[in-house]
Amino acid sequence: MWSNLILLHSNDPIDKPLDDKCLEVWQTCQRSIAFSDRRIFPIEESERFYKGYEVFHGYEAYRFLLEVVSGLRSKLFGESEIQAQFRDRFREEKVTDSTFALSLLRLRDQILEHTKQIRSKYLTGIGRQTYGSIADSYLQNHKSVTLLGTGKLATSILPYLVSRDKEVRLIGRNQTKMMELQKEFSITTHHWEDYKPGEEAIVIASSFLPFNWESMIEKSSFILDFRETAFSNNPYKNYIPLSKILSDLQETDEQIQSVKMDLQYFLTELTREREEEQIHIMNGWEDLLV
Repeated sequence: MWSNLILLHSNDPIDKPLDDKCLEVWQTCQRSIAFSDRRIFPIEESERFYKGYEVFHGYEAYRFLLEVVSGLRSKLFGESEIQAQFRDRFREEKVTDSTFALSLLRLRDQILEHTKQIRSKYLTGIGRQTYGSIADSYLQNHKSVTLLGTGKLATSILPYLVSRDKEVRLIGRNQTKMMELQKEFSITTHHWEDYKPGEEAIVIASSFLPFNWESMIEKSSFILDFRETAFSNNPYKNYIPLSKILSDLQETDEQIQSVKMDLQYFLTELTREREEEQIHIMNGWEDLLV
């Protein structure tokens, strides 16, 4: 069905984000992806790069997207949060103005259906599959937690902390977002400039620490850092960087490697089924609006 699908991907910072009415862009904390159709965004099949983005064509693009949404290309193998991010980004009200809205919604539904199959068949019980559950496992002995950030990572961790009846403070700069989360959860919120941390546990779920926060958290009893770039010179006691988190998760590595081999065959079968559907459909995105 998706022979004309075009997918552009980058997990590196891009100086000039894509801005084209023929593209639908989806950004997460790890990557940027843009979708289109070759008939309205013409790229030759031989082209593999475009303005710093990898280019995937047709069924290869479909498979790549399926792997991303299923969490198979995440640093935390099999994470489930990416599926919800994909679903929320392509809710119907958010794509109604798209040039190819109906096809995009059909792509969303099919990817979510296949993701569900992958997760139920292969990923049940594979390690700790969400960043929230990881944070929970490290913070079991800490009743007082300060969460730094109001982005997608922070909001995915927050429900796990609240569900354990912890005293949670959310620190950020987006006042509107903090007010929304304070209405939803039993937490207190503070602007970066208005809060002074003490000896409580700190969870860093923001890509940066403004002002003099690096020195302000020195007295914290525990620091869990989900940033890609950790402190170069670690002055802290009980400091857990992302690299250590991922290393700790290697306890399930043998099981994961076995699952990866089975998944390759299953993904190939799903992609082949999509190609066989093309026999009955002339143009691929059969309801493309131009």
